[in-house]
Amino acid sequence: MFHVGDIVKVLIPNAVNAGYDYRLNAAATRGQMVRVTVMNRAYVGIIIGPGDGVIDVSKIKPVTEVLKYSLSNADVDWILKMAEWTMMAPGAVLRLILNVPDAFLPPRQEIMYTMGPIDGVRMTDARMAVADAFAANDNDSMTVSDIQHIARVSGAVVRTMIKNNLLVPAASRVANPLNISIYCDMGTVTLNADQSAAAAEIGRHIDAGGFSVHVLDGVTGSGKTQVYFDAAWRAYAAGHGVLLMMPEIALTAQFMDRFRDRFGAPPVVWHSNLTAARRRDIWRAVASGDVRIVVGTRSALFLPWQNLGLVVIDEEHDGSYKQEDMGNYHARDMAILRAKIGGFPVVLASATPSAETLENVACGRFHCMKLTSRFGGAQMPTIETIDMRGIKCQDYTPSDAPDTLRAGTLSPVLCDAMRDTLAAGHQVMLFINRRGFAPLVQCRHCGWVASCPDCTVSMTYHKRMGRLMCHMCGRTAPMTDVCPECGLGVTMRGAGLEKIQEEVAAKFPGVRTECVSSDTMLSRAALERLVARMESGAIDVVIGTQILAKGHHFPNLTLVGVVDADMGLFGTDFRAAEHTFQQLFQVAGRAGRGDTPGRVLMQTYQPTHPVMTAICAGARDEFMTTDMNARRTAGMPPYGQLIAIIVEGQRESVVQKFCSDLAAAAPNLNGGKIMGPIMAGVYQIRHWYRMRFLISGARTANLQPAVKHWLAKVRVPANVRVKIDVNPQNFM
Repeated sequence: MFHVGDIVKVLIPNAVNAGYDYRLNAAATRGQMVRVTVMNRAYVGIIIGPGDGVIDVSKIKPVTEVLKYSLSNADVDWILKMAEWTMMAPGAVLRLILNVPDAFLPPRQEIMYTMGPIDGVRMTDARMAVADAFAANDNDSMTVSDIQHIARVSGAVVRTMIKNNLLVPAASRVANPLNISIYCDMGTVTLNADQSAAAAEIGRHIDAGGFSVHVLDGVTGSGKTQVYFDAAWRAYAAGHGVLLMMPEIALTAQFMDRFRDRFGAPPVVWHSNLTAARRRDIWRAVASGDVRIVVGTRSALFLPWQNLGLVVIDEEHDGSYKQEDMGNYHARDMAILRAKIGGFPVVLASATPSAETLENVACGRFHCMKLTSRFGGAQMPTIETIDMRGIKCQDYTPSDAPDTLRAGTLSPVLCDAMRDTLAAGHQVMLFINRRGFAPLVQCRHCGWVASCPDCTVSMTYHKRMGRLMCHMCGRTAPMTDVCPECGLGVTMRGAGLEKIQEEVAAKFPGVRTECVSSDTMLSRAALERLVARMESGAIDVVIGTQILAKGHHFPNLTLVGVVDADMGLFGTDFRAAEHTFQQLFQVAGRAGRGDTPGRVLMQTYQPTHPVMTAICAGARDEFMTTDMNARRTAGMPPYGQLIAIIVEGQRESVVQKFCSDLAAAAPNLNGGKIMGPIMAGVYQIRHWYRMRFLISGARTANLQPAVKHWLAKVRVPANVRVKIDVNPQNFM
């Protein structure tokens, strides 16, 4: 406890500080949130300990105000430890928690809007995205900035809707307080033997208290959700806070319905598409302890939890838990760190656990419980490869060019299986993790490629919008039929999901198809409408990217076709085989979840590749053992450490000179080595040039202090950014 007049160190949420000294004007505790000023700018920060005592006391400014909100001692320790591990500034970590400035202010008086009547109005995709944004936020009134952020539409769209009375000004700011539910176990689910054993094991550790990590390793459809619901209820009933963390695409209406059925009320949900008012209300309710269960994405870990007692990380292997924008951290690892410091359990759930998790299980650090059969007696699908070597796919006639044939992508074997499945009244999913129509537009004569002028990548042709698009920066350009270099014709190479949809329409006339990608699912509500149409049988063939790979249960879907199973196998990432296996296994898990057994067909030019043979044989553990042995030999994670340093700048010469100076100052690391600099895999993004260093070391090497000391020796020029990524997932 600190008293009036004490000098305390206050951490503020920015990337350049480790804390400043202030004089207290009221009693406070470590972790208490306070208002202070730095260079005449107001901040809300937290007290992290006593002051340094190196500044003349008469020159130390007083704290402006001691606020009612606070973090625990364990959470302050977690912030400092996370900063040390990730090499983020402590203030940058705090910024992830204090990221709702409205939480400390009364509601601003802004013009609010509600949806007006839409009957008889032409609803474009953008207008429907706005309507969906209101629906996703319980039809609360919203500001213009909320509407643009959540619906991801331009200001012009919003202004036009206001002009046409599709958006109607609200009389006043609507006080729509958060609906805080009291949950109970409705007793609607009876666990099978495997589930009961897993739930009992996790429950025993929850009751006993203390840190532990439990891996819920279950095949797709095995009922992992109901097991961790049981754990959530135990922790909640004991008075603890509970976080159920999952990838954004897994936050489906189907999951919300399961939660409501189990606990009698809907969950409080935290994700990126909330209004500012809803974010404020949830943040305050968690900080006060009024909300004790939240279902959310990775950022929910940074809510100001009170008495957090359980974190569940669903699909723990998923790459979306790795943050690469506002600092680099892995939410799974930081959740485990928070639990270790706070002394409470963590549950990791997955049908394809990551290599890091499997290694921790093998070493005895994590407890593992397996669910080996699907819940309700459903059978696992049969999985087969289609050897594409030497197969000529039947040409088809595109709808906009009836006099020419376009090379097909779907093999005769897959087409026959689709025909049989559709004739039986069942549904088909075709998976290709490539948006648009064609990933490459190239001159067939001189070799010119349609490339983004701002990034060193080719542009993808999107037939739906009739334009080329850069998938790095979002820039679009008109599609061209002639080469700008030689004036001759261009050709489209490769296949995206739009091309697959066109081919299905040509080969299966009258079949009802739907494309599912981030281009077509502009909101969560749009995805829910797609799910509802699948469940009602209004769609025969759904063609999608990884949005469909997990979190969905379609009982009448019995055939999954993977159009290009080789897509992720080759590249610079040592995790390529693991990630491909995980993705294909998750996609395969969508088939046969009802009464009818499922079938999965994977088109591949590498049918003997270990990934393909392992999936077909159901030999996940054997595959991962082989893959991890190769990593052990190479000293790659989880048997070694990597730290990436990415240098970005708008002037190529400045970036290269700085990297040269950095390389010249590189130390000899004890237990590690520094490689680089080299040009990044994507050398230029949005006109910023990019270079990379990679530091590797043994698992026991203490690399962070040495890297920090090295980087401090070279001054960073203006307009150059240096990003540090500990154990990177992205090598581009």
